[in-house]
Amino acid sequence: MRIYFILLIILSLASCSSATNEQLQGHADDLNSHQRFGVCYGYGCKHYQKTGLSDAEWNAVRALFSPAPSSAVEERKIIAKAIALIEQYIGPKTGTDQDKARAIVINLSTDHQMDCIDEAFNSTSYLYLMFQDGLIKYHVQGVHLRRNFNELSYPHSTATIHVKGTSKIVGSEGHFVVDSWFHKNGALAEIIPASLWMGPWYPKDKKERYNFSAS
Repeated sequence: MRIYFILLIILSLASCSSATNEQLQGHADDLNSHQRFGVCYGYGCKHYQKTGLSDAEWNAVRALFSPAPSSAVEERKIIAKAIALIEQYIGPKTGTDQDKARAIVINLSTDHQMDCIDEAFNSTSYLYLMFQDGLIKYHVQGVHLRRNFNELSYPHSTATIHVKGTSKIVGSEGHFVVDSWFHKNGALAEIIPASLWMGPWYPKDKKERYNFSAS
């Protein structure tokens, strides 16, 4: 069932991506291990690079979930930290450690920057690895969510999760976005109700890279 979700996002992103369909469809097979998988960057997955996390790095991600959270609310806070930590590990390996907050629409130097397509793809992959390892207990993975152009917002995409036992209808109670696009590399991801995010919603404050030594 989980592979169903990851294939859905791969197919949905492939239509607006510069990576080949073969690369993206093979991505699901790579997600069997934290040690080697692909990440997108360069706007619209212009670049698809194989990378991974060492066992020590993945154990640090695991440590965030210990002691185990006692509620879905606590788990979402840990997920936000886990996404930030993985970004901090992956950034230097792919040259995306200086990825800026959001994405400038007209940008002449996008090679190591990420737009929302890249962020949604990568965050969904990171979530998948956490689900596969049994770290996330109170949620199930959702497909990527998109809000279209209106007078207040450009089109924007994000990864999502659902609280277990709640409706899988998009925007229903228990449906949350996991959006790492609003802030620079390594900052806490925004995890808010999907219905609020569709508003459209933007955070009031910019977050800096999360300092794990102070957690």
